[in-house]
Amino acid sequence: MHEMSIAPAILDLARQHVPKGAALRTVRVCAGPLRAIDEQSMQWAWQALMDEQSAGPIALELTILPWKMRCSECGAEWESAEAAWRCSCGSTEVRPSGSDRLQLVSIEVDDVETPMLERSSSCRSR
Repeated sequence: MHEMSIAPAILDLARQHVPKGAALRTVRVCAGPLRAIDEQSMQWAWQALMDEQSAGPIALELTILPWKMRCSECGAEWESAEAAWRCSCGSTEVRPSGSDRLQLVSIEVDDVETPMLERSSSCRSR
């Protein structure tokens, strides 16, 4: 289960962006389908990490990007949470593609001066 090694890496990266004196509250991450991250396993690994580090409640919001599918026979294109091997036209000449990226999208922190400071970018499928 590679989620157990990914969770601390995400937490370390997020902590690098927390302003001094602020507390990390939420980490938002998106992952391409080739990363093969299981959402339940990732949440379990994250919770185990929180328990181990007594880091307080830091939420993980994970977005798994969809597969992009293209039928070589009819040219249809679509997105799917799972790699499909048959097109609606009946063809099995389907080509899945997807990213293996893992991106820290944003963090939320509690700050003395500003209750919920958010630094954000967007999570787009490429």
